[in-house]
Amino acid sequence: MKTVISLLLPLLTLLQSCGFVYERHLTGNYYLIAVDTKDDMDVCYHRQNDDASYIGITDASVYEVGHDDNFILVKAYRALRDSTGICLHRYDKNTTEYYIIPVNNEQESWEAQENKFGPFSRKDFEDKRKKIGVSDDITFRKLINK
Repeated sequence: MKTVISLLLPLLTLLQSCGFVYERHLTGNYYLIAVDTKDDMDVCYHRQNDDASYIGITDASVYEVGHDDNFILVKAYRALRDSTGICLHRYDKNTTEYYIIPVNNEQESWEAQENKFGPFSRKDFEDKRKKIGVSDDITFRKLINK
């Protein structure tokens, strides 16, 4: 019995730490998720009928977002990466990147990562937004308590 209890305690501790610092549903299968800190805020895709984890789409520090049923618009600080391209979970807060995410609730999680547009500069973002017909009614909103 002592062996069972000694094995369960670390497992329970691990399970308690699996939550998110921040989680907000945007639309359909899309969420704003911060796993460890709010600086690591990301737009994620999660199919409701799938037990798979949330899949990050922007891999950046999201600080403003706007959306409707067709598109999600994102402002994020540029992620700093090491020489192999891996995100260091540090961000250049002097550089804003823009993303356009077409809403598609029928795709696989990996497809959600591939189907985004961006990162863009502001000018390229505005050009792409017009080109693909993103509504002017979608406005950015700052994330509270970020």
